[in-house]
Amino acid sequence: MRFRSALALLALAVVVPSQAGSTQAATAAAEYDKLVAEWKAETKASREAAKAVQESPEYKAAREAKDNKTASELMGKVKRPDQKAYGERAIKLADQFGDDGMRFLAYAAGNFADKDVVKGIAERVSNRYLASPGLAELLEKPMGMFNGLGAEGADELLAKIVGATKHDTVKSWALYWQSVQIGRNKPNDEQKAKAAELLAAAEKIATGDLADRLMGPRFAKERLQIGMEAPDIVGEDVDGVPFKLSDYRGKVVVLDFWGFW
Repeated sequence: MRFRSALALLALAVVVPSQAGSTQAATAAAEYDKLVAEWKAETKASREAAKAVQESPEYKAAREAKDNKTASELMGKVKRPDQKAYGERAIKLADQFGDDGMRFLAYAAGNFADKDVVKGIAERVSNRYLASPGLAELLEKPMGMFNGLGAEGADELLAKIVGATKHDTVKSWALYWQSVQIGRNKPNDEQKAKAAELLAAAEKIATGDLADRLMGPRFAKERLQIGMEAPDIVGEDVDGVPFKLSDYRGKVVVLDFWGFW
């Protein structure tokens, strides 16, 4: 009986933490979905309210009269979503859910540009999430965060990520943004060479859609400069007839790329 009891306790010790972890992950996912849904709903309501003001007779009259003060006052009555409040909420949820909290920071970084929020995100990434694969999501849309941190702060955070991460997708994103950051500050020849080196390192380990995106700047430099032969494009015209760009060689062609995203 004692032996069986010991085995039962051992099994319980294994099962309970697993169930607890699963429950926390599910709760974190539910809170994340709630945060995103509420933010999107408020953002949509704000856009619709702004559109209603712009279509109102009072606003149109103010615009026609070039009365910018009145037009601004009318638009100022539109309720805007509180980015700072949402960002602080996201950070609090990240702290609450620990290892399952990275998704909240990633969403906040891409949507809430308040400087205090950005600072809080960077601190938590540096202190807890440098090894998280979830950093890839954050680094997909980091410019709002980088602008809030400033060039020096952004460079420092990227360097920490590159030095700590074991995930190729995260590292390739970080290397890519290091390259971009250099290009934003009127680089000299030595800095340009460094940026090219970082971009090449990012391309080497990137895969899938990320690889295509990272190769874009190099492709543009090597294939899309003035005087170069345009890459051949294959598609269908408005009547569904297949065609190639090379079919129109020697003629003046205007390319208009568009779509629904």
